Amino acid sequence: MRPMSKPANPRAWDGALNLRDLGGLPLDDGGSTAPGRIWRSGAPETITTTGWAQALAAGLTTVVDLRNPAEIVQAHDLLPDAVRPAGIVTRRTPTEDPGDPHFLEACGPWLDHPRSYAPNTAMYPHLFGAVFRAIADAPGTVLVHCSAGRDRTGMITAILLALAGVEHEAIAEDYEQAFRGTTRRAGIAYDVEQGAWVQHPGESWTAQQIDQRVGERRAALLEWLADLDPAAYLRYAGLDEPRVANLRDRLRRPATGSGREQAGPGQAGRGEGRPAPSEVR
Repeated sequence: MRPMSKPANPRAWDGALNLRDLGGLPLDDGGSTAPGRIWRSGAPETITTTGWAQALAAGLTTVVDLRNPAEIVQAHDLLPDAVRPAGIVTRRTPTEDPGDPHFLEACGPWLDHPRSYAPNTAMYPHLFGAVFRAIADAPGTVLVHCSAGRDRTGMITAILLALAGVEHEAIAEDYEQAFRGTTRRAGIAYDVEQGAWVQHPGESWTAQQIDQRVGERRAALLEWLADLDPAAYLRYAGLDEPRVANLRDRLRRPATGSGREQAGPGQAGRGEGRPAPSEVR
């Protein structure tokens, strides 16, 4: 039987988009990842004041925002963010330079596809290093998100899950659930033919088209994971050994106590054919 990811649970934090706990996924050596340590989601502007209070009660201390500055401005213009509790800190750590022609040439056609993961991670190790340091240095539970909660978030969480020793099929299942949860979402997309970022109204795919896209993406993700050495990449990205160990342990240690106590290790170690060009990320 194929390992299953937990379905998105927007009710956990009121208003959350494509929210999922990375706990409960099967490990290669037995057991499963610890719940309540790291969550993934889409853009958090939809989270209500009640939702932020629920997140705080769940131990959330740090939000790691993978979006580019223009996306954040657009999101705030469309939907003003609810007031976040003072105990929750946001770290803005984009994974790309959207104005870099080399990035657009290599990754532009594949921004909503795991085929972008290898060139993206190779191109900006310093940016990915900042992402993973923000997670490792968090004193409690972490939320990682981009706009849709699918590809950039999926890339980061796949590295974290692989580092912890999660079965590759379970990582692919987690990605699939996120993809299926955002197939109709509007947003900013890179149009290869125009050579420009454009506003896209969202997709309207049939069930068969979604299944086809999911199959292509799962295969590409599993191929990338087969070649990935997550610990070696994190060292290449500038993380020291205590932080690498911290990220591995964060999802592996038995859960005890409150959400903040569970994530305590975060304090250690401080010092297919081509997708359509207008598909939304």
